[in-house]
Amino acid sequence: MKRISAITFLVVLLISCFSTYGQEESSTFINKISSNGNSLPEGYVPPLISNGSLSMLVDYRGCQGQSEYVKMVPTVFWAGRRYGPPNDALIPFGHFDQILKINGKEYVTPTRWEQTLDTKGAVTKCINEFGDELTVETEVFNHLSYNLIAVKKKFIPKSVAVNKIDFSFVYCFTPAGLENIAPHRVISQAKVNDKTKGIDFLFSTDGYKATKGEISLFADQPVTGSIDRQVASLSSNWTANTAKPVEITFYLIMEDSMDGSDYENRVERLQNMVSDQKFSGLLASHQQEWAKYWDESFVKLPDERMEKAYNTAQYHLRANATKWSFPVGIFTTHWAGKYFGWDEMFCYQALASSNHLDISKRCPEFRFAILPKAQYRVAHYGKPGIYGARYPWETLEDGGESTPIGFWYDHVFHMSNIALSSWLQYLFTADIGYLKNTGYPVIRECARFYYSHMLYRNSDGTMYIGKCTDLERLGPDRQNPYMTACGVIYTFENAAASASILQIDKEEADQWKQAAQKLKENLPAENGMYVPFLGYKEKSVASLGGLFPYPVFDSDNTLQRNAVYDFVKEGKSSGNMYPVGKSVCAWYAGWMAAALALLNDREEPGKLLSEAAKGAGCFAEMFEINEPKVSMHPWFSTASGNVVYALNQMLVQSKDNQILIAPAVPDSWKDFSFKLACYGNLATTVSVSKGRITKLVLSPGNPNTDMIRTLIIPEQYLDKQMIKKLKPSSAIKNGICYIDVPFKGETTLINLQ
Repeated sequence: MKRISAITFLVVLLISCFSTYGQEESSTFINKISSNGNSLPEGYVPPLISNGSLSMLVDYRGCQGQSEYVKMVPTVFWAGRRYGPPNDALIPFGHFDQILKINGKEYVTPTRWEQTLDTKGAVTKCINEFGDELTVETEVFNHLSYNLIAVKKKFIPKSVAVNKIDFSFVYCFTPAGLENIAPHRVISQAKVNDKTKGIDFLFSTDGYKATKGEISLFADQPVTGSIDRQVASLSSNWTANTAKPVEITFYLIMEDSMDGSDYENRVERLQNMVSDQKFSGLLASHQQEWAKYWDESFVKLPDERMEKAYNTAQYHLRANATKWSFPVGIFTTHWAGKYFGWDEMFCYQALASSNHLDISKRCPEFRFAILPKAQYRVAHYGKPGIYGARYPWETLEDGGESTPIGFWYDHVFHMSNIALSSWLQYLFTADIGYLKNTGYPVIRECARFYYSHMLYRNSDGTMYIGKCTDLERLGPDRQNPYMTACGVIYTFENAAASASILQIDKEEADQWKQAAQKLKENLPAENGMYVPFLGYKEKSVASLGGLFPYPVFDSDNTLQRNAVYDFVKEGKSSGNMYPVGKSVCAWYAGWMAAALALLNDREEPGKLLSEAAKGAGCFAEMFEINEPKVSMHPWFSTASGNVVYALNQMLVQSKDNQILIAPAVPDSWKDFSFKLACYGNLATTVSVSKGRITKLVLSPGNPNTDMIRTLIIPEQYLDKQMIKKLKPSSAIKNGICYIDVPFKGETTLINLQ
């Protein structure tokens, strides 16, 4: 079909600096809750404060009281620091609490409190009212660039009757009586630091990786330090003055040999930095680092609750990004912060499509780094070859096996997700060097494994996937399961495409293409739709697998389309990963919305994400499951990833050289805007006001890239006068406008008014 050139329109260079937010400070980054005494709002879980290394929950008192929230007890965890077998659990690095006395009387529970999570600034603030006597304001952040936790306390007397205030900041490395004994295998000795006037812990672990390290606790005001075995307190007292509030900031620094043998020097450098920059300077540099992340993309929606859930999910994805990859959470409750090739892809897709490509690349780079171990697992006497690589279902930071005994050992579809992440990073960046040196080696070995281990042939020439565990609810021993087969097809196709781009491995590439086609011809289908496997009587989200996670089919594939809408209509009883609950969990809602977005559905994706947002926690955080009778795994990164990616897909999609603008946005949305990534190292910024596009900006990441993109825009978003200018009329088909945009590495504003 002939398309109209963008020259038909007014195409001008964007001369002025285009703000990524395009808005004033948004309330959808602020999550605020309040209550009285120890009465907690329904479903309250403390907010996540993490930099991808140190991870913790901070409660409404601005500390880490040892209460349990959906099986989680506030603790400082450190990514990669873990015990050994049998469960490879993360080593807890203590918690901090407080002791407050007013006129000699200890106060624990405030009469009224308020807690805020600012996801843009990555800080939590608490206001605690203690009757008519005292207000305590707390501000806590975990510096994005350093293993540095800052806790600022401000004490505001409310009555002249308040004479004396005593306060102790208490850091409990290990509770008294449990230190230095098995099975903890962490030995520590605390000492007073003459320079900082604080307390240092020197520790060693003989866990999965033997380490030595130092924890430094100190304050910016004179305090008295005390040590009770592995519990340290920094205490201060003063005469209260209603006209002069008192501020004290407490700092925790953690460094160890896993990040280099100079850990003691690193601690000292951070101590000096704190002395130089003070709390305000450290907070400013922390938020400057976060600002770089937020500047890469944004969304503005007419649905405030959905936008808030999206922003919290974006915050969560960055806060959960370790230097290796993306676990489901850096908590012992979240499978000990281990890495699932399956789950990390959902986080990857969200990050990459949000233009966070420097963060998203950690996933394929991690898989490339541990590729030798995955190859060795299926090698012949240690010699890799045609057998490919098999990554564990759950892996440790060095690629070691950490899957629990059970049918999880027979998962293979996570290999498709690993290959998918490796391929998409190339599509989004157009980086040939990356594809050659990192992406394709991973994709090829995944394809080789499938070809040598999982591909079976019938005498009539048909092919199928051998028995394995597909989605857990489907059980073990499933032959030719639909979603696994779609993943294998997608892996074969992209391995062949990569080989063609790099002009290598032609013979194998031809085999992969043929196998992909044969598998497509033999996918399980019954009653006019694809099914999870032949004979399966229940419903499963696996039947969406040919669209999401694996975009094997176009929107016009009838069997896949029928399967999607059958599950949307009938599958609510199977809306969780486990056979529990009565609703659709957030990450399944995102899954369904992403698949429906590829069908250009303008109704169901918005409904699903709206329901997911309604089911979010007090700080708009996603759970694995969150129902009145079934609640588990708050701050579940897989759900955050799916919700972000699904909304991104509603707003903009990439297909080869095409950019689909608002392909699945509800018709009721008349005012929205976004900046998101598209294939080819390109960001697209769109503003819609009163149902019409008012701004459309294409921003190439590489200024040396010449490209042509075809914009595909629903007719409803264009002004009627502009539509009349479209000649010939074939530029519009079925209510869709096609516009070719040539440009040469320049940020370009396209005027469609």
